[in-house]
Amino acid sequence: MLLKVLVCHNYYKTTSGEDIVIRADLELLRAAGFEIVEYTRNNAETDVLGVHQYLRFAADTVYSGRTVRDIEQLVESECPDVAFVQNVFPLISPSIYHVLDRLNVPIIQLVYNYRLVCPNATLYTGGKVCERCVTGNYFHAIRHRCFRNSLSLSALYAGTLAFHRHSGALKRAISAYITPDMFMRGKLIAAGYPAERMFTMFNPFPIDQYRPVYTHAGHFLFAGRIVREKGIFTALRAMELLPEARLLVVGGGEAEEPARNYATEHGIRNVEFLGPRYGPDLLSVMVGARALLVPSEWFDNCPVILQQAFACGKPVIASDIECLTEVVTHRSNGLLFPMGDAPALAAQMRELMHDEELRLSLARNARRTAEREFTPERRIRGLREVIAYVSRQKEIMAVSAGEEVAQ
Repeated sequence: MLLKVLVCHNYYKTTSGEDIVIRADLELLRAAGFEIVEYTRNNAETDVLGVHQYLRFAADTVYSGRTVRDIEQLVESECPDVAFVQNVFPLISPSIYHVLDRLNVPIIQLVYNYRLVCPNATLYTGGKVCERCVTGNYFHAIRHRCFRNSLSLSALYAGTLAFHRHSGALKRAISAYITPDMFMRGKLIAAGYPAERMFTMFNPFPIDQYRPVYTHAGHFLFAGRIVREKGIFTALRAMELLPEARLLVVGGGEAEEPARNYATEHGIRNVEFLGPRYGPDLLSVMVGARALLVPSEWFDNCPVILQQAFACGKPVIASDIECLTEVVTHRSNGLLFPMGDAPALAAQMRELMHDEELRLSLARNARRTAEREFTPERRIRGLREVIAYVSRQKEIMAVSAGEEVAQ
């Protein structure tokens, strides 16, 4: 029987890791024979909002009537068997959970950030990891202006999450959750989400499109959003201590200008900022790298760039935070250092510069990890298992409802 899947996602203005993985899942599901119906919005829509429209935008972020109407029409015309929901903020809104639940469409929530427990989705504020809101008291987010340092936006997201979470709608409507690692699964369970509905699998990744290159051009690589929580300043401080090394920085973000200024003010001449690069342009820099740096200072969940590095046969030097250690094994496929410790990072980089035998061993094991863990077959098998689970739950609920009616 051909299953029809409704895929719902609110795309970001600038392509994010979440956008990349949802597109990869769409390709996998289509290739596996599923019929796909998409419901998407894009944050670029907010560029044309007028002053008065922002009031409507705020209300729709909490509960979007447009989403309700659109989904009602889609479900009536397409009759999907199951819905995959990823990001819903700000344009789709959590109203999608209510309407899908009412229309009896099982929801599989793809979890790639901490939004279900944290208004700013990162568990990071004020320059450090923060878990104040995990238990459900979102006043902390307003007090600390966690979302873009804005009181109004922090209040909007905190209020939205509080309303839908404490109403029980999220737990009631969502039939299953897919997380990229056990660490995020644990955070959701700690917040009260049902453990029996949790499934964990690595991000979808087209490893067959990558070929390992075990040689290198000598440089290290930092790639991704240039924001403080990604550890860009720890990387820069490490480069101060390692003038004989060379670091290429790919990406853009709110901390790009401060990072460039820091490098200039401290006379760091061995770091080159290349700006955002994607696809072949990114890979052209990646294949020449000695190793990828992932000096994250937040709970970073299997970033796509890490998967790309492993697929290219590049070892990763990463912070020793639990979510990253589920992928990077010290002295096997990469090296680990204490989060935020620039001298330790510099020491690990120096070791790879002077021990080519170790670097090559890590590189080969990185590729083996990718070949074992990041295959499309493994991902689609996992998705089928989750779909089968929610389908069984739907059948059980239907039987129970029938029995109640009969009584």
